[in-house]
Amino acid sequence: MILPPARLSAALCALLLTALLLAACGSSAVSPSVTPVPVSPDVVASPSIAAGPGSVEPAPGSDSVVYAPNPAAITVAIDPGHGGCLDWGVPDPSERGEQLAEKTLTLDIARRLRELLEADGVRVVMTRDGDDALAGDDYPQLGCEGPDWRDVNGDGEAGFDPEGHTRTRDELQARLDLANLSRADALVSIHINSPSEGGRRIEVAFTETFYTDETPWGPTGTERLAEHAQRGVVERLGEIATYDRGDRGITAHNFYLVAPPLLEETAERPNRWAQPTRGGLMPVILAEVGSITLREEHDLLASERGQDAVATGLFDGLAAYLGAREAAARIELDGVAGTPEAVPGDGPPFWPEVVPDEPLRLRVTNTGTRAWSDAVLVGGWSTTDEPYLRAAPDALEALVELPDLAPGESITLEIELPAPVGGRAVAWISLRNGSTNLADEGSPALQVSTRAP
Repeated sequence: MILPPARLSAALCALLLTALLLAACGSSAVSPSVTPVPVSPDVVASPSIAAGPGSVEPAPGSDSVVYAPNPAAITVAIDPGHGGCLDWGVPDPSERGEQLAEKTLTLDIARRLRELLEADGVRVVMTRDGDDALAGDDYPQLGCEGPDWRDVNGDGEAGFDPEGHTRTRDELQARLDLANLSRADALVSIHINSPSEGGRRIEVAFTETFYTDETPWGPTGTERLAEHAQRGVVERLGEIATYDRGDRGITAHNFYLVAPPLLEETAERPNRWAQPTRGGLMPVILAEVGSITLREEHDLLASERGQDAVATGLFDGLAAYLGAREAAARIELDGVAGTPEAVPGDGPPFWPEVVPDEPLRLRVTNTGTRAWSDAVLVGGWSTTDEPYLRAAPDALEALVELPDLAPGESITLEIELPAPVGGRAVAWISLRNGSTNLADEGSPALQVSTRAP
């Protein structure tokens, strides 16, 4: 029998809430994938320079709160938690309907945050902008006839399994892939908590933010982003709430979306598929902005006033983080928007751009608050069956030295990447500023491949 949405939500609540926030532990740092293999010099030609740097473009300047020198060079990825027919998140505890389920409220808040960022001049990537699922949502047994299933994380499984793990992992991996290939400066996942004890809901209100400290940029960059976002939401909701609210602070905990890949299984961490195949290449936080189990809080989060407060708090946090970030870069194909389109098929939906036949024309922008000195564009190839690389190849070669760039300044240049041989390969292009590779600071590299999927 096909269940109506209200009964479906209740039946799947406990299952899918737990599944979407899969908790797992990870490695101490992002390392090269077990699948991509660094290519030796006798297999792949080294990148070479076709033309030197062009003239420096001055920072346009603006009244942006997030990044005054050049807000258009900043990209923020927003993930409205849950979504799709099969994943309501937490249904309305008062059983008032789908419009008050977690997936609906998180999307409403995400849209308001997008409005604030775009009004400030910042580019935004939404992992979903409707009641959508990227990895499939087709399960007629429960009244869901959405897109076909996709094996996104590469574990050989796809679909809706009884425990919900397979669907959840593929869905979250697709959202990570979209943010990574968009080269977002930060990924903010919005959720609403449902505290319980002994199977009983607890009528309490609080905000809590999760992140991982197991990436090179986690203990500094991501932790700061989590702190700023937590403070922003607590302060903004505290100004309008007429009831007591708690501040649970930030917690380093490897929920699937924020975790790095698990490259070595141990007795404590026996399942590498419990963490993403390709983890976030930028700071990622999961914000439990409030509690759905306290009726006053739930009603506030469902109101325009409450949603505006949460969105503004997250905006405040992003502005505080990005406005103080000293070293960062955006590297993009000149004239290409940088947000990948989903490809058909039953595997990962998002893949990098294909290397053009002519020299690669790049646009490089200083998106930090400190001027560059001794900046060098570096690159290297790896062969891989995955859509893109989860970490840099073992060897990166200097491509071209860049002039000193002040915050917000850009330069356009051409480089030539000789076509590799020996199978599909992906080029990783990042920036080394002095002795620091900015990809190790959470500033995603540009990746291009030799062929499409």
